Amino acid sequence: MSSVYPPFGGPPAQRCVRCGTPLPPNVVTCVNCGAYNPVAQPGGFPEQGQALWGGSQQQTAFGGGQYSGPQWGQAPASLQNNAYSTPPPAYSSPNNYYGMPGQTQQSNFSTYNPASQQNAYYSAPPASYDGYSPALLNGYAPGGYNRPPEKKSGPSVGLIAGMILLLIILVGGAFAGYTYYKSRNQNSDVTATTTKISTPTMTPLFIDNFNNNNMGWDLTSRPGKFSVTVGGGSMILEDDDNKLLWEILPGKNLSDFRLDVDARLSKGDPTNGYGVYIRGASSQDSDLGTYYRFELYGDGTYAIFKGSLDTTAHTQSNLVKDYTQDDAIAKAGNVNHMTIVAKGPAMTLMVNGHTVYTYTDDNYKSGSVALFVSNLPKLAPGAQATFTQLAIFPAA
Repeated sequence: MSSVYPPFGGPPAQRCVRCGTPLPPNVVTCVNCGAYNPVAQPGGFPEQGQALWGGSQQQTAFGGGQYSGPQWGQAPASLQNNAYSTPPPAYSSPNNYYGMPGQTQQSNFSTYNPASQQNAYYSAPPASYDGYSPALLNGYAPGGYNRPPEKKSGPSVGLIAGMILLLIILVGGAFAGYTYYKSRNQNSDVTATTTKISTPTMTPLFIDNFNNNNMGWDLTSRPGKFSVTVGGGSMILEDDDNKLLWEILPGKNLSDFRLDVDARLSKGDPTNGYGVYIRGASSQDSDLGTYYRFELYGDGTYAIFKGSLDTTAHTQSNLVKDYTQDDAIAKAGNVNHMTIVAKGPAMTLMVNGHTVYTYTDDNYKSGSVALFVSNLPKLAPGAQATFTQLAIFPAA
């Protein structure tokens, strides 16, 4: 019958470091408890049943990372016999010592406890240990020794999603607001709501469809400064020098009347102006020293000015109706039908059939009529206005 003990006279049998059962030669797994027992090498501690593997050098921790718990070849100071429910037998008795052939028992290891080292080689921990599941023991000492701190929970998914949604709403609102504001100040392809405009059936005082210059308009032009062209159904006034260019109606001095003309800002910055002078008179320094001026702008606003003479008889322009936005005024590039009715001191401006403003002043009772374009001083040089279908009727 076979025996787990070595033959008589042979080398002493190595005992299991966990339960103390003698092991057959060259057997590393205990047949009693299943613990792994490395083969003792010369120079090792017989109580441990293993060599010191490279002396006192520490080995790599579980998982390959730096870990503050016990490392291979190093027992924790606090892990003693209570790490296991059944402590291994003491090895202080010479009868329980089985070293390698030729080794002698060391007297200074009577208090050494190898149990603290067993966790480095224990391959099959029980299903539960000291109240911890195997998942908690993976990579850590039994019994929850040196458990790493639990991770702090981060912001919830709902909170993150809410913050992202709020950011999208804020950015989208800002973009929509900017787009709306920008669209109100740029050229628009959408014209104002059209209104049927009734014109008088009486014989006009003056009419020109601008197919040619039979009416005798002044076509004086200066390249790079200003130009006047008539023909093809339109009059085009262009100023390229940040000034106001007018074109006076030939040979007419009018008092009470109704004027109708189609006009649009056809070139240049959309905040440039264009419109009509009425009841103008010359002065020592201008063909239009005194006047009333009704001006539209490409951004959908309008203003009314009065020209007067200062104490030195020089013309000065006074703003009598400040710049005002009106939805009836189509923006740059679109045609506006302007109507001005002057009767006594009352002067009414209508755009596209909508009454915009009535100005009352009795200083000037008659005078010249002129069309104009205004290249405002602080804008880029170059402003162009196109006029079509001009007609002037007696005031009703």
